[in-house]
Amino acid sequence: MPGLNIYLGSLLIFVACVMGALSMRTVVQVFRLRNKRLSWRAGTLKGFPLFSTVFLMISFVFIAVIWFNGGFWDFIASGFYLFISASWFVTSYFSSKRYITDNGIVKNVNDPSQTIAWHQIRDFVEQDEAREILYTFIYNEKENEYNMQRLELKIPPKKYDAFKKLISHKLGRRISCYSHTSIQVENFD
Repeated sequence: MPGLNIYLGSLLIFVACVMGALSMRTVVQVFRLRNKRLSWRAGTLKGFPLFSTVFLMISFVFIAVIWFNGGFWDFIASGFYLFISASWFVTSYFSSKRYITDNGIVKNVNDPSQTIAWHQIRDFVEQDEAREILYTFIYNEKENEYNMQRLELKIPPKKYDAFKKLISHKLGRRISCYSHTSIQVENFD
């Protein structure tokens, strides 16, 4: 089966090159962001991305087992798996982070359609959840278009005050930012 080993080794090298290039592209996109005001982790595993973190841990276990039991070529192959999992982790970690810049909200650095400029936002709602504050922004994708979209951001408690101050600065002139105590609600019979 030497032909199968050559095929699988070539495939492993190809996937490692692609994942390395993808992670480098993501890191470059993050460093290209200008005037970052706030950022926070938004993954599902205490802020880290779930699947890539689990795969990275499995790769560490795999390389430890190979270190004690395997041969030289097995160790080289497990090194490629470790590189692939580390590249996937870097890509998904930076892609899941939320960035607030002077120009707008960046939900995913690899997907330009998930970047919303401040002038696109038409309205927003703030909701208290168990451990985080949920902001729902209503925006339109193109200027003078009636097709509205929705973006939900969960704000960690440590970033809430800075985020609220930035929102009132960026959107306060166009959108009235009310607090729940300033609106008088009356019940009618």
